[in-house]
Amino acid sequence: MRVPDDMSDEEARQKQGDLATYAEGNGFHLATVFHEYVPGAQSAFTELVEAVKRAEAKHVIVPSYRELALNRSLQDAMLTHLAYATGGAEVISLDDCS
Repeated sequence: MRVPDDMSDEEARQKQGDLATYAEGNGFHLATVFHEYVPGAQSAFTELVEAVKRAEAKHVIVPSYRELALNRSLQDAMLTHLAYATGGAEVISLDDCS
């Protein structure tokens, strides 16, 4: 999840809590939450892909696709890369579940 400079600790905790609540309520085990602090960086995404591959996880939960990138084309590219690199892991956006 992206954590911009202007996000309060409470907002970050709430976002993380929302992920945990969704996971628990839908039969998933929330193993790790990756945080990206630098705007435009993708190091957390790279770590996420590697962790999903190692764990052979089938699902990734994000607060919204905007956590991946602001641009829809880049979001699509990242989703495609994640699915390809992990053998088909599905990304679930909490925005789509509301």
